[in-house]
Amino acid sequence: MAFRFLQSIFTGPNQPGKFDKDLMLRGIERVVDGTDIRLRAVSHYRRKLWDSVEHAIDYVVTFVNTLPPAINADRQGYMTDPRLRALFASPESLREILSFSDGTRNYLKQAPDPLPVELYAGLGAVRVEKNVLGIEMDGEILRRDVPQTVVNFRDHQLVFLTDNEQDTRQELMRRAADYLIETALQRLIASRVQKTQLEQQQRKLLQQKANILKQAQVGFESLAGPATLESVDLSALEQQLQDLETELSQLRADSATLDKHLAKVVATLSEPEKVLRLESISLTLDHMNTKVAADSPRVANAMTFQEIVMEEDRRVTALFVRFPSNALLPQPDFFKEANRLLYSTR
Repeated sequence: MAFRFLQSIFTGPNQPGKFDKDLMLRGIERVVDGTDIRLRAVSHYRRKLWDSVEHAIDYVVTFVNTLPPAINADRQGYMTDPRLRALFASPESLREILSFSDGTRNYLKQAPDPLPVELYAGLGAVRVEKNVLGIEMDGEILRRDVPQTVVNFRDHQLVFLTDNEQDTRQELMRRAADYLIETALQRLIASRVQKTQLEQQQRKLLQQKANILKQAQVGFESLAGPATLESVDLSALEQQLQDLETELSQLRADSATLDKHLAKVVATLSEPEKVLRLESISLTLDHMNTKVAADSPRVANAMTFQEIVMEEDRRVTALFVRFPSNALLPQPDFFKEANRLLYSTR
């Protein structure tokens, strides 16, 4: 989903809480379209959504603008910026990510010819820490089997390529706003799934109760002969059913009406920091990406990354980069390569 209406909000001089009314109304309609279009049947739904949508937009603007300025991601930048050396094993591996990421390929499909001299993009990677046993110099003594923590970065992605940094930031803002809407939708869906599961469980218990009552012959069956079932704790079964019905009734009160659906959407957008946030991660690493204590005499670089944290503690190390377009390697011609392999095997 593309939050296109936000483009003019993000490019304008608006201050938090003072977004254009027209654009706010379009934003509210985007939220409704992205969650449950039936919310339009709720009385004064725009007024009820207004503050939460405005707050979400403010949050997204601050969120993206907290990320530091784009860094040079060319060979010289790799040599001078320890963050790039931590993220990539070599200047060549950095260049390959810049050249062959899906984001790059998608950009090149519709890019102008010739390409802009300089390109900007968002760079993301997943940080993984692993405990190992290594070697370490202690004065003139070489110690072995020393517990160490090695930091690796994997699953590199280059996204939101543009010819200027502000456009790249705007695209991240739109995606972040969409993520909040998608989360609100997922919470509505989860409520409906939970309700369905409870109803299925309730039917199963009711059938179980009916079977037990029938076998215990507490109704007309007692006229047909003696009961064949051993002692049954009907009071425990009744309590189980009552507890389930209480839970189901509560869920109905939370989600069965459109008013409650709207309230759930408002709750998600009113507290975006519970869904999406930035965390600063400070690392001191040696040339092998091994963690080094801040007071250690070992040669190491101190650096700070910003990590985007999503629900379920999914994390992505993120930064903006800039690089000359002529640094991109030629794109492979898969059709030509397939033909070459085909004919070389004959």
